[in-house]
Amino acid sequence: MDCKSLLMATSMLVVTCLYSCQPGDDTVKLAVIDKLNNSPGITVDVKDGIVDLNGEVPNDSAKVAAEDAVKKINGVKAVNNNIIVEPVIPPPPPMPEDTVNQQ
Repeated sequence: MDCKSLLMATSMLVVTCLYSCQPGDDTVKLAVIDKLNNSPGITVDVKDGIVDLNGEVPNDSAKVAAEDAVKKINGVKAVNNNIIVEPVIPPPPPMPEDTVNQQ
């Protein structure tokens, strides 16, 4: 075997080993769920290393924090952050004093 063939065979072996060392979708999903600490309102789906985050959170910082945490997990290739921020419902306006006294 000449040097060029040996180098090519070694390169193929390294690439195969690196590819096969990537965690599977189920492993990635478990790691994501663990990282998010079972955050209420967030569901996780993983397909080919691409993580889909769905659900509702109370604010933008929670949405961004979830995505940032998931991106750091081994085996995650991309994150689709479909999380919705819950709308803030303003309190009802106070009743005028005249109305309160008439009742």
